[in-house]
Amino acid sequence: MRTIAVLTGTRADYGLLRGLLRAVEGDGDLQLRVIVTGTHLSEEFGETGSEIAADGFAIAATVPIWTGGDRPMDAAADVSRAIGRFAAVLTELAPDVLVVLGDRLEAFAAAAAATVLAVPVAHIHGGELTEGAMDDVLRHAITKMSFLHFTSTADHRRRVIQLGEEPNRVFFHGAPIVDALTGMDLLSPSEVERRFDIRLPTRTALVTFHPATMDVSAPELLVEEMLAGLTAVDDLHMVFTGSNSDIGTAGVRSRIAEFVAANRGRADYVESFGQLGYLSAMSAASAVVGNSSSTVLEAPVLGVPSVLIGDRQTGRPRAASVRTPRPDRDAIAAAVQQAIDDEVRAPATELFGPPGFAARVAGTLRDADIPRPPRKSFYDLEGRLDS
Repeated sequence: MRTIAVLTGTRADYGLLRGLLRAVEGDGDLQLRVIVTGTHLSEEFGETGSEIAADGFAIAATVPIWTGGDRPMDAAADVSRAIGRFAAVLTELAPDVLVVLGDRLEAFAAAAAATVLAVPVAHIHGGELTEGAMDDVLRHAITKMSFLHFTSTADHRRRVIQLGEEPNRVFFHGAPIVDALTGMDLLSPSEVERRFDIRLPTRTALVTFHPATMDVSAPELLVEEMLAGLTAVDDLHMVFTGSNSDIGTAGVRSRIAEFVAANRGRADYVESFGQLGYLSAMSAASAVVGNSSSTVLEAPVLGVPSVLIGDRQTGRPRAASVRTPRPDRDAIAAAVQQAIDDEVRAPATELFGPPGFAARVAGTLRDADIPRPPRKSFYDLEGRLDS
């Protein structure tokens, strides 16, 4: 029986991992160990770790790693401490595999600790590009520290192999969001309004904006242009969600809070919807606006038009429903108006493969040959470009 540790650090990655947790838990040949960290444990970010326990999952370990500072030096110091804390937890749990998703600092720190301890790492969502954020570098670093790779598209699988990973360890299992949406009973707009004490009139934009250190402009300038562009759209109601814990988040969160307070008739704020609430609100919205990955992933899969601000998601595949205006208020306002006027709401599920991600990944975690230590060879593409 293999012990599978799964790391979750944010409301976003937990929503994508929930199906996999259930698949691993339900497999008689696998033992699940859930490690909770990051903003799940932060009161400021909604203490979303409570959702994991409410869903019935036993939490094997909680690893507080963030001190609350949002300067680069704060993040670097937090990561250095996090590696040691993750190493201690992994030593105690002794998993056969550590599963991490995405590209955040907590995933990087956990993968680094696992690498030093010779714990095999399985990485979800590798091979992607987000050239406007530090996450791009972190994701590729996690890929090189990982033994198994579960990519969301065939192109992403090709990129992971291009990074020197052997093809027999790289699996195109699709995107977990497709699983999450399949069979999910979304709340009605009125249920969302009652549960979160917000308004969802006909013309509503669901807005999430995260600071990005390598974006086309500084986060404080981008958020001002976005807010001005949104304000310029007639009769538009705005529902903002909380920013994540990236470097520079304090200024972004403060400006959005100030904007919402000054526009009570037009703007609502929800720190964390949870996955069901967020996807339900998204389904009811006229458009999704901001620079969250949900503009290029969840929104297209739901068939909701989106407006992507800045370069944070540059490099990700984009459905036709994703608009990418210049990062100035006039272009943003025009793109939001066009998204609202767009009457075509066709889901773009073909980008990310069929449902069944969780079952496919659980099967690979159960059946794959995973040596200890997880020694691997560099797969050199020279002479094998057509492989």
